[in-house]
Amino acid sequence: MGARPVLCAASAAVLRAGVLAAVVALLLPAAAAPALAHAGGLTSAPSEARVLAVEPPVPGLDVQAVEFGARLRLVNGTAVAVVVEPLPGSALSGLPTVAPGERAWWSDPRITAAAARDRPAGDRLGWAVPLQVGDETVTIHGEQYWPPPPPAGLWWSVALAALAGPALAGVLGAGRRWGAVGLAVSAGVVAVAHLLHVVGSALVPEDRGFAAMLLSAAGYALLGWPLAAAGAWLTLRGRPAGPLLCCAAGGLFAIVIAPVDAFTLSDAVVPFAWGATFDRVLVAAALGGGFGVAAAGVAVLRRTRRPVRRGSSP
Repeated sequence: MGARPVLCAASAAVLRAGVLAAVVALLLPAAAAPALAHAGGLTSAPSEARVLAVEPPVPGLDVQAVEFGARLRLVNGTAVAVVVEPLPGSALSGLPTVAPGERAWWSDPRITAAAARDRPAGDRLGWAVPLQVGDETVTIHGEQYWPPPPPAGLWWSVALAALAGPALAGVLGAGRRWGAVGLAVSAGVVAVAHLLHVVGSALVPEDRGFAAMLLSAAGYALLGWPLAAAGAWLTLRGRPAGPLLCCAAGGLFAIVIAPVDAFTLSDAVVPFAWGATFDRVLVAAALGGGFGVAAAGVAVLRRTRRPVRRGSSP
């Protein structure tokens, strides 16, 4: 008879955790929307912009493609204002006018149009952005370049391995101490992998604060990180709610958080401070590992729910 109160208490804890997760999820739509991309709205892409020349050259004027080709940066070291000309026929373009001694970053619609075209790997497409430097007309000449993409099959295999590891450990180790430890460690690895992915993404934008970019890229991970940490801690301590929280965190990362970055596994250009290969490892670990942790959590929970024996009537 003693097992029934334990199951009732565990069910109550599960219900409270589920209600809390639902409430927090409903309160976070504003934070989650920017997580459809990397920090600052940057996303992985099949191509990148390159600045080739500024013609005619102007002493003190420097233009570079930054943030992995997502935006242009203009540094005005001249004595006159520099105006980025709008598209023909457009009076209100939102493009910058840069005062002397100032700098500006912008995403140019001419580059965006060039990047929208589907091109084979190794191809290049030229573009031009006109400037007005005082009374002189100047043109930024550049190209959109499509680098060879990564082997997507290989990276999806890495994600599958990240799924299989925790899932098999959870099934084989359910009811054993090493299985609980494996579940807790796997949940922690998934959370840390995604945290590093977000930090590396938040370091890319040049003109925005790191804290703001971290929150921009985090989204529902603001719920997933503490959920995974709490689940891992409670699982190691042998608490009934631990595997459930690990399962919930794994599902959250696998279904809601990590899939928005899945194109990182197949796109050639990845806006990440520590290299595209490392970011692909992190995304594969968070995506595949999330599914694996969810499966392992279910296996441990099913093993934990032992049937209650009914006493025989005298």
